[in-house]
Amino acid sequence: MFTAALANEGYKQVFGHDRMVDFYNTIKDNTSISLTCGKNSEASFQIVVFPDCDGVLSVDGTSPFSYYGDVPNFRIKAEIEGGFEIKLSPVDYVCDDGGLYKADIILPTGSVLLKKDITQPVYIEIPVGKDAAAGTYSGKIKLYRHSRFDNEEKFMEFTFTLDIKDVTIPDLKDSSFHLDLWQHNCNIARKHEVDYWSDRHFEILDGYVKSLADLGQKAVTVIASEIPWSGQHCYRTPSYPSDLFEYSMIRSRKTASGFTYDYSAMQKYIDLCFKHGIDAEIEVFGLMNIWIGDEGFDGPVTDFPDSIRLRYFDEADNCYKYMHDSADIENYIKSLEEYFIKTGLIDKVLVAADEPADAEKYRKSLSKIKEIAPSFKFKAALNHAEFLDEFPDEITDIVPILPCVARQWDKLKAHRIGRTLWYVCCSPAYPNTFIGSALSEARLIPILTHFMGFDGFLRWNYTVWPENPRERISYKAPNWSAGDTNFVYPSRSGEVLLSLRYKALKCGLEDYALLEMAKEKGIDLDEIYDKVIKSKEISDFDIAASLKKPEELFSIDYNDYEEMRKLIFDALEG
Repeated sequence: MFTAALANEGYKQVFGHDRMVDFYNTIKDNTSISLTCGKNSEASFQIVVFPDCDGVLSVDGTSPFSYYGDVPNFRIKAEIEGGFEIKLSPVDYVCDDGGLYKADIILPTGSVLLKKDITQPVYIEIPVGKDAAAGTYSGKIKLYRHSRFDNEEKFMEFTFTLDIKDVTIPDLKDSSFHLDLWQHNCNIARKHEVDYWSDRHFEILDGYVKSLADLGQKAVTVIASEIPWSGQHCYRTPSYPSDLFEYSMIRSRKTASGFTYDYSAMQKYIDLCFKHGIDAEIEVFGLMNIWIGDEGFDGPVTDFPDSIRLRYFDEADNCYKYMHDSADIENYIKSLEEYFIKTGLIDKVLVAADEPADAEKYRKSLSKIKEIAPSFKFKAALNHAEFLDEFPDEITDIVPILPCVARQWDKLKAHRIGRTLWYVCCSPAYPNTFIGSALSEARLIPILTHFMGFDGFLRWNYTVWPENPRERISYKAPNWSAGDTNFVYPSRSGEVLLSLRYKALKCGLEDYALLEMAKEKGIDLDEIYDKVIKSKEISDFDIAASLKKPEELFSIDYNDYEEMRKLIFDALEG
């Protein structure tokens, strides 16, 4: 029997070995749903259809035919009082590491093919503007069907209510939350098959940068040398060949009078980010803590503390070469500093290091760059807790991984030179933002940041896709869990495709803004935190030591996050 049900925005449909267990165990009887929303936000939920035959499902009023043959057409129509726009988007599945298919990609298409006994989620979003009138509005979801040229008939109807609170959520670009999702722009160019830093590349980048800005992103990622991460050692995975190399935004030439540096692509990208309001920080990768790890990737320079790879075009013989002389490396770094000073950007610049493991090597690099370019400040993502003791004053912005936060909590609370952020990557197992993670985990991240009193959150993974991310997102398992590499997906048109995980993170960032509003009004936050944070002992979040299960640390139930937001709304309105 064809059936359908409503679910909240945090529901993640799964199918695979056990077919549709989640559907039957959780939402199959849901015929109505109640939504609560603030102004300047979105009210979102899902309708999940479970077809008993192949078919075509449209959400935009069209009636396409299926290239699989003579199958029925189904159509979903949503309506609500008050004249609000309603956007319906089919959700596509990606395969997790264990062979289960899980809903994640929010598609821009108006129709999808249905397959018998495979559920099809549809994400429903109602934008609520700043000028919306507070109150409760009723809505309906109607399902229609027909075959070939028969008349369409309505065969199913659901109801929902939208309670708009008299609370306006600030624009996330104005939030104090310092969000730092690293940008891998060469990978974006490759997936859309355009030349690096071409006009078309920047046209495509505009959509990706806007999607970051919509989350309240604060940092601009600049790559200032060749392959600082050595392509994440992608050459070690021949079973799924994927190009993950990131190249310098700065082009160097050697003329008869010496080296020249073209900063135009870098500046154009900075300007693009600034246009969208991403302007609090410029993080520069490629000057220190260059990843090596394999013979042949140790870099061309031997008399410099770090293995910087600087490629240039030599006009003398029209050949590309790499800088081998430490003096040339130093002149390049000095020139970069002078450029940032001349353009008035130097106060925003942080020279970034990703997970330095050798404290002595890092100290030498730090000392050398300070000597060459004393205006530079430093930032480090740290997965070694001892670095907090080794460099208490030299690192301006310190970003420990969550287990390090748990182990060095007292020291971190005292660190206030610059910003203190935290991060997760391929670990810990939870909370995290993998395909296999509950969507509540992505929503938890900003709330946990607020509870800890940190300035923000960092993740490396916005667009580090493997070769065919929409067909196969699993890569380097089990070291990397599926979804570790991305929050969004590339489309065939050049547009960015958002995900359910992106939306959940955005909800959490709105929660953070609401928590800030409540804090400013002197509202006691303990009861609010209690809704979703189960352990107030930060040391418990070092799960390798505490052995705490997810439900002992935080709520997995997405409804609890909605209840938490209602508590904040009630407190702010009261």
